[in-house]
Amino acid sequence: MKHNKLLIAVAISAALAGCNDDDTVQVECGEGSVLNPDTNVCEVAPVPPPVECGEGTILNPDTNTCELPPSEGPVDFYNSDNWAETFPEQHASWAETEENTPEGGPEDLLEANPNLVVAWAGYGFAKDYNRARGHHFAMTDVISSLRTGSPMTMNGVVVGEAMAASCWGCKTPDIARMYDEIGEANFSDNSWSTWGHEMANTIGCADCHELGDDQLRLSRPYTDRAMTTIGRTFEAQDMAEKGNQVCAQCHVEYYFDGTNSKTVKYPWDFWKPGVETDYASHVGYEGTDGLYEGFASEAQLAYFDSIGFKDWTNAISGAPNLKTQHPEYENLVDRTSHTMSSHMDFTCVTCHMPKAENDSGQAYSSHNVRFDANKLPSNCQGCHDADAFDGFLSARKAEINALRFGDNGTDARLTELHFKAQAIWSANGVEGLKEGRTIGEAKANYEGALKAGTELAGEMDSLLTKIRNAQWFWDSATASHGIHAHNKAEAIRLLEKANGIIDAALVEADALLQKYDPDYVFDITTVDTKAKAQPLAGLDLEKMEADKAEFITERVEKEWPHELKQ
Repeated sequence: MKHNKLLIAVAISAALAGCNDDDTVQVECGEGSVLNPDTNVCEVAPVPPPVECGEGTILNPDTNTCELPPSEGPVDFYNSDNWAETFPEQHASWAETEENTPEGGPEDLLEANPNLVVAWAGYGFAKDYNRARGHHFAMTDVISSLRTGSPMTMNGVVVGEAMAASCWGCKTPDIARMYDEIGEANFSDNSWSTWGHEMANTIGCADCHELGDDQLRLSRPYTDRAMTTIGRTFEAQDMAEKGNQVCAQCHVEYYFDGTNSKTVKYPWDFWKPGVETDYASHVGYEGTDGLYEGFASEAQLAYFDSIGFKDWTNAISGAPNLKTQHPEYENLVDRTSHTMSSHMDFTCVTCHMPKAENDSGQAYSSHNVRFDANKLPSNCQGCHDADAFDGFLSARKAEINALRFGDNGTDARLTELHFKAQAIWSANGVEGLKEGRTIGEAKANYEGALKAGTELAGEMDSLLTKIRNAQWFWDSATASHGIHAHNKAEAIRLLEKANGIIDAALVEADALLQKYDPDYVFDITTVDTKAKAQPLAGLDLEKMEADKAEFITERVEKEWPHELKQ
């Protein structure tokens, strides 16, 4: 026994001999407890206070933080914010289009040039026409515009509708989603406000790209059909032309009428891109004045004439007018082919979506769609001095404006023609706005008089056709955004053509006034401001603005998903 006790004492002594004051026994704590480093004792883990998550978020028990719930179903790629994770630089530059707006707000072009009110009398643009701004504002501007009216539901019926559903076409990728969900025809064969509750997103990624992918696509089927018509099928093009065509989904001349479920169509059936052509044979025209000889504008006029189409009847003159939209694609294509044959190839993307680099030196296309001469490719800056662009472009614009606003300019003389036509109608007892008729009544009276088969009807048909043609060529030159940069030569050609037609029309109008109302004198000062012009065009600006404010407050803000920007 004594021997065993001795062995145990020796063993304990040996163990203690290997210890010193710095050694600490490592304690492992069980689940739900934590080690207190001061006492080296396990204690019950403190419980964090409960977290209350706000609406739309849920608690992550692992992190005790609130998070967005996992998505149920496919990602909504019509919302451009859902592209940010995969394409961060492109998304960030797209978001910068919100900065592309004048500091003082959109410029009122009707205030700047009241002749526009007269040219478009009886059409939406006479109500409201502002200079375009960044893509981020597309939805805000179309909803807020007086052109789209103030459609309100009264006793279960929508009243005050002013536009067709296809007017969403260039403002939101949601129209492509709706085409996929219910069909292009079913969507288009409705009024504009019918689908306001479906239109949430402004121009963005899904307009131009396959959903969630960087591959280009035509999301508008009408553009695909049009490109096929002129032999430029999308799938057969190189990347440069595909980029142009993606832009041409909006930056192009188009129309829609009551046929084919009011779907959008491009008037390109006769157009031969880049080739000067006489399209007279398509309408059986035997004149020798070259009316249908030229490029896209002449081809489109011949097309519209061949189908007897007009966008509206001018409420002042009764002219069967056409409204050019914004034919940038046509002007680009014709320019590169017939006036820039020695120029380096370029596209919409070259100037408006130049390459940029991220922090890692990786190149990407900027999606802040605008023009900045300092960001042009280096092979452009070899010939074009970025610092000289402002002066260069201003000189081009001045040359165009001289044809519009100088002596015998297009704009004021078109105004003169519309009022002289009105005076001729009035002298013959055909009542219009001058006699206090409404816009609808004035249009109906003029249209009826033109169909009467009288001598006056024949005389006015000749005069009003000249007004239609002159205004078409003027509008084709001026409605195209940046034509002074894109194709100055085409703008000058079209304005000179318009002025030649106006010369002949004024001779004709003056002869008819001498016959029917020799005492009539046109006074431009009666219509030289927007405030003077709009009442003469049958418009009450104060009422239109009040109606629009009510529409936004009572319908848009309560029922529609898009949040308007300032």
